[in-house]
Amino acid sequence: MARQNRPMIDRGTSTPGPWAAPGPWAALAVPQRARASAVLAVGLSLVLAGCAAGPLSSGDDRASAVAEEVAADVGAHSANAPEITLLEMVAWWVPEGTVYTGSGTALVEPLAWSGESAGSRATIDIRVAVEVDPSSSTQLFASGGGSATRCFRLEWEQYEQAQPSDIPCPDGPAPARPTPAPRPELTQADSDRIAAIVAGDGAAADVERALRDAFPQDFIRIETTAADGGVVAAVGIPAERECVLVFRDAAGAVTNPGFRQVSLEPGEIGCSTSLYTNPPF
Repeated sequence: MARQNRPMIDRGTSTPGPWAAPGPWAALAVPQRARASAVLAVGLSLVLAGCAAGPLSSGDDRASAVAEEVAADVGAHSANAPEITLLEMVAWWVPEGTVYTGSGTALVEPLAWSGESAGSRATIDIRVAVEVDPSSSTQLFASGGGSATRCFRLEWEQYEQAQPSDIPCPDGPAPARPTPAPRPELTQADSDRIAAIVAGDGAAADVERALRDAFPQDFIRIETTAADGGVVAAVGIPAERECVLVFRDAAGAVTNPGFRQVSLEPGEIGCSTSLYTNPPF
């Protein structure tokens, strides 16, 4: 039960069977680290394709624009900051490998990083190398091809956008990218297993014992309650905002009641059977 950078299972609607179909809250169920890659890729394409305001006449200008996109991407994760470590910031938020765009390529490398975590002040130094193709002479702001390599320091504080500033580029290759430890997750197979346990004939206490035997990890929260002549179970990983909610009715049918993903945020009800018995929304 470990992941590097995958979206969580969506449980936004109430549907029969051992898992929920995509629902209106599917977008909220995707971790910010997954959304960030897509947002950054689009941003880089727009900037390097010359879609930013005003002409970008040189590779140096475009490298600066790419760095600003990286800084914006880091800042966009501030809402999820307390759970993201510094190494995860570097590994997940700084794009890896060559980024292909409509007008050339960009390579963004992390050079150095310091700070406690994304929940406090953090600094990431990056090197941005850009190769641009010549633009057509029929375009309004035509320019020749070129290249540029610049380095920037991104200073980030919780709930604020990272601010880039120019720094001298060091000699030599960039250090190896950090590899954070995989984060725990509840997979589709785990969801199926939970549903199968709840589908049994046991009472709420019996279901809870069976679930704890199946998922003994300390980071997993398990709660069961008798409700509406059946049993409702909530199994989740609070730190990861993950929750599987399963209800077996009096006739033995098993469903996944829907709930809003925001209910799993700190200060909210969390992964609890109350999401079904006493929903907050």
